[in-house]
Amino acid sequence: MTTQTRPSCPSRFSAIKAIVLSLLAGVFSMAFAEDWDGSTSKPSSKEIDGVEYYVITSPSELAWFAYQVNENGESKINAILGNDIHFMDNDSLTSKISSSTIGVSNSSVYDGIFDGAGFTIFGLFSNGAIFGYTGENFILRNFSVKKSNVVTWVALNHGLIENSIEENDGAKQIAGFAYTNYGTIKNCFAKNFGIAYTNRGLIENCNSKGAIGAFYSSYYSGGAFNKIEQSADRAGIAISNYGKIKNCAFEPINKVVVTNGYFGGISVYSGKNGIVENCLFNGKIKLQNKESSPIHMVFGGIVASTSENTQILNSIAFVESLIVNGVGDGSIGGIVGDMDGYTSGSADLGGIVSGSYANIQIDSLVSPNNSNSGTYYNVYVGGIAGEANLCDLNNSRSNLIIGEGVNIGSKNFFYASSLVASIQGASYNNSQISASYGVLKTKKNAKNHRYGGVTFEASYSRLSNVYYDKAISIPDTMHAVGKLDGNSTQTNVLGKTTAVMQSPAFVETLNTNAGLDDDSGVWQYCEGNYPILVSEGTCEEFYSKFGLSSSSQSNSSSTESSSSISSSSVESSSSQAPSSSSEKSSSSSKEDSSSSVAPPSNSSEEQSSSSVVPSSSSAKQESSSSEAKSSSSKANSSSSEKSDFVMAPPQKTFNLAVNGMTITLSNTQGGNVRIFDALGHLVVAKPLAGTTTSITLQTPGNYIVRMNGISRSVTLK
Repeated sequence: MTTQTRPSCPSRFSAIKAIVLSLLAGVFSMAFAEDWDGSTSKPSSKEIDGVEYYVITSPSELAWFAYQVNENGESKINAILGNDIHFMDNDSLTSKISSSTIGVSNSSVYDGIFDGAGFTIFGLFSNGAIFGYTGENFILRNFSVKKSNVVTWVALNHGLIENSIEENDGAKQIAGFAYTNYGTIKNCFAKNFGIAYTNRGLIENCNSKGAIGAFYSSYYSGGAFNKIEQSADRAGIAISNYGKIKNCAFEPINKVVVTNGYFGGISVYSGKNGIVENCLFNGKIKLQNKESSPIHMVFGGIVASTSENTQILNSIAFVESLIVNGVGDGSIGGIVGDMDGYTSGSADLGGIVSGSYANIQIDSLVSPNNSNSGTYYNVYVGGIAGEANLCDLNNSRSNLIIGEGVNIGSKNFFYASSLVASIQGASYNNSQISASYGVLKTKKNAKNHRYGGVTFEASYSRLSNVYYDKAISIPDTMHAVGKLDGNSTQTNVLGKTTAVMQSPAFVETLNTNAGLDDDSGVWQYCEGNYPILVSEGTCEEFYSKFGLSSSSQSNSSSTESSSSISSSSVESSSSQAPSSSSEKSSSSSKEDSSSSVAPPSNSSEEQSSSSVVPSSSSAKQESSSSEAKSSSSKANSSSSEKSDFVMAPPQKTFNLAVNGMTITLSNTQGGNVRIFDALGHLVVAKPLAGTTTSITLQTPGNYIVRMNGISRSVTLK
């Protein structure tokens, strides 16, 4: 009889025991990790896609890496995080030991790649920034920090910061990603702070959401920030912009309170040649004066204040509620508060606002009487701009609502208009407003209130093809222009009824300057609503995206806000974040496209592939809600107002294809074609004899092709 030997139980249990002990050792080593003591240790390294990286797994290895850059001149070494980095045993605490800035001076500029690989650094403390001076080859990507006490991530960025999340709550932090940006910051998301303090490069596809953090006034020197003083100014993306901010949005969750300062939804100040393009602000703001006497306040839904040659293009501001307390002199604009380009003898424009839309409600504005001091204050409020000096405003529109809470005192003056309260030019360069319209709603008609349908006062200005809704204006005797000096002209500047402004005839008026010019094709008809730009997509897309309906815009007796945006149109921060810890990867070549955040597009430019799109279910819900509102509005409108236009005959269609810089038109059936640039300037006009025509342009950009009453947007690259 053969005896069978059973496997030894101890051997089986020994293997299981070894595995369990190994797992427990890992758990306890994480649970009882020691606070960093300032020590250094050399990390391991590995090659990824032919590039050598140090794999950082601890604060000591990060300190070693900083030493190599700062002291040994290894400016081009690369690093990648291998796991979350914990400076403290308790992730809710911040280290008391200062971590060395990587690239601490202009003699030790860091010019390598630092890949966060989706991991997070907890509890880091620095007297300045995590990265100081950086070169043009510097790349910071897939990075995040929490519970870290730093002023900013990068002091002077000359390279690229991308696909990263700022959700820190450090006590000193003033801007999420860079103090001064000379390079590029793209596809980044800031939860508590703006994107940069000063932008001199490019900020693209970035979003700031949540409670806006305190900004500070400081300067960078020797690896540390000095003179840290809280400043009053607030902005969603950057305090100062001298470069370009494109496809960015700021959407605070709660009302932002600004004490004794300026506010700009995207930027407080846009300096010479600064550009803000295709950006969105959506939120509630309170400007609070904590001084004993009135102070100067400036508010802009996109930019608070500008200087010469700045541009604000294709941007949208939804100011759901604005409260201003204790204002003295002030400028408030749905897009820009104070546009000022005046320099003695200069021919530079104060700036351009083009293709933009503002929807702003002022719930309260209080300026006390100062009869004892003999001081009088003026407050300028415009749907697009409060005050504009040497400016060009075109193809833009606004909806301005002034609530019952506006009380500036009988000794002061309140000037308001649907577009610009006060516009001024100069003998060497006039200001101008063209191809635009505004809607102004108010029940306030105090003796010290001054209203203008388009503008209250204009000097050295050219006003052409500009309109306001006279059917819902208070007082009903308001003129399109309150005061026009002898150096200004106006052509087709009128008040029109709501029914006319919501008709196809009004679209034709805007596009042709009431028949004086060729058809620009910039504006499009929206049944039951005011017209929108062709570049903003279809009427259904626009009005459902922003939760607007004709009833909210044409009800003359209501002072309720029409700027509310349905929750489904606001993208949540969770959908915009880079991958979670469960999706972390050490591969530097793997980019997290979900971290990019772009506002709803209102330009014809293609958004990057990383743009976040609302889910189809929420889009359907929002669309159906908007359609219900719109149909209700149409029913009410038809009973109270009659439209005086006749339905246009069916329009001829055509096919359009783009290949590089060439536009090919087919099935044209004759007619004329006109091509306009993004600012509405005619660049091509020609008759079409055959069924197929190709037109090649020389300059890349966005264009509108107009033929037989149909407009289409194209992008040439």
